[in-house]
Amino acid sequence: MNLVHALLVLFTTAGEPAPIASATRGITGTVTIVIDDGSLRGRSDLNLDSPLLVRVAEIQTLADGHVEYDLEFIGINPGVFDLRDVLMLDDKSGTERLLPIAIEIVTNLASDAPSDLAMTAPPRLGIGGGYVNWLLAIGVAWIAVPCIVIMRRLLRTRETAVVPPHRPTLAEQLAPLVEAAASRTLTVSEQGRLELMLCWHWQERLDLDESRPAAVAHLRHHEVAGTLLRAVESWLHDPRADSPSRSEIASLLQPYATTRAST
Repeated sequence: MNLVHALLVLFTTAGEPAPIASATRGITGTVTIVIDDGSLRGRSDLNLDSPLLVRVAEIQTLADGHVEYDLEFIGINPGVFDLRDVLMLDDKSGTERLLPIAIEIVTNLASDAPSDLAMTAPPRLGIGGGYVNWLLAIGVAWIAVPCIVIMRRLLRTRETAVVPPHRPTLAEQLAPLVEAAASRTLTVSEQGRLELMLCWHWQERLDLDESRPAAVAHLRHHEVAGTLLRAVESWLHDPRADSPSRSEIASLLQPYATTRAST
């Protein structure tokens, strides 16, 4: 089976594929590819802890018989990646038969520079200056010993008190988007990201294997999964809908409070 891109793929002088799409870390990016035939989808073993996620957003059969795929991806580590590594074909053939789908994840934050805590010893005191110099040296040593002991205790206390960084839950990641929807300030891009996060969360739980529009329609009618989605759509499209209270928003986010977010 010969699989080809219908999109233009650029190549660097070294022969490596240049990224054909990019996205900021933690923000959804999109890329469109065309293949001859076959059924393409994201790998079933991906989850919210994976460094790179991909999902089929839309599928369209072209007039020449080729199939066009709109892919949505999101990454948590900066760098250049090949989407073939997180895709699979339904016929179990390897995605290496596809041309490279190079994408880039970028970040607006500067890389953290390593920091070292250095202590320099005080200049050596000469002892050839007679009795006074000896007294000065003894006095400095007398003061330095307790200072070093105190500093070591402070450093040991600081190391013990280090708290591991907080890893937000999916509910905490969804909260700003849900609150924006409640205040009717949610943008189209943010709504797409909200839907995408919900689809990823429920994909394995409900055994979803559908493109994003079909998955969203499936979730909308689900008793548990659709509660939050229906509420968001009501706030956005029904001007008569009452604005929810904080407790109501917290109740809607409760099913996601135990799931750790990917970012």
